Amino acid sequence: MLPYRTMNVRRRDSIVDVWAGGNNRGLDDAWTDGVLPDLGSDYGAYE
Repeated sequence: MLPYRTMNVRRRDSIVDVWAGGNNRGLDDAWTDGVLPDLGSDYGAYE
């Protein structure tokens, strides 16, 4: 069985701004730089 995780992104202003502007590269950057580092990972639990 695979693990299942949910998330709630609370700091989303930068993501919404670039999404509304149609800036796909900016959306990717806002997500990977602003959200993903705070999520952690299953891998990190074993470090």
